[in-house]
Amino acid sequence: MVIHIRQRSFRRGRLSEQVITEMERMIAEEYPQPGCLLPKESELVERFQVSRVVIREAMKILEDRGSVEVRAGRGTRTVAMSPERVKSSLMRLFTEHPRPTAKELEYLLEIRQVLEETAAGLAAVRALPENLEEIEQALTGMRGGNPECTPEEADLRFHRAVARATQNSYFELVLEPLTEVFLRQIRLTASIDLGVEHHQSIFDEIKKGNSVGARQATRRMMKATRDDSAKALNLLQ
Repeated sequence: MVIHIRQRSFRRGRLSEQVITEMERMIAEEYPQPGCLLPKESELVERFQVSRVVIREAMKILEDRGSVEVRAGRGTRTVAMSPERVKSSLMRLFTEHPRPTAKELEYLLEIRQVLEETAAGLAAVRALPENLEEIEQALTGMRGGNPECTPEEADLRFHRAVARATQNSYFELVLEPLTEVFLRQIRLTASIDLGVEHHQSIFDEIKKGNSVGARQATRRMMKATRDDSAKALNLLQ
């Protein structure tokens, strides 16, 4: 089968970044399976109408991201999806606009609320003793009782620990970059209220094994977070 290659001409911006975007689209559309052999460097040069240097730079970045594997003398192949690759991709997606608008924060909070509520509810029925200990340690850190991390870092650890307590690794995979980016963004607008007591309520319900209570406590925390975020953005304007 002959694949008709679309040629691209780049005139603005950094060439390698534009080529990376096109290569990622090419991989998704034409080489979706892990282990697919990508076109040779000379073919990519012709396809994207750029120099070999640009192609090599773009390929190096894709390799660093875990999208491809470059083997000397054996060509470049696509790589299977991995948790770290997914997390890295989400971080790049969520950090595309470092200073958030009110609408962007609202969208992030909507996603977080759905996932956080579900995670807390599952954690209440699935958490192991070591999970409860990890969540409690994060709470101690949020109160400033852990010299090894800041209260903000402890906040991220709390949400990671709750996600881990679901015994479903995908919750941690998605929630960690979401929460980290949100904390980073809101920190640009104003000092953030960690809402320790709301977090304590979530932990109390998880510890009691109360799934409904854990979801309700999370909903209250997210409402407070939404109110604090709106207030911070209003003060910034």
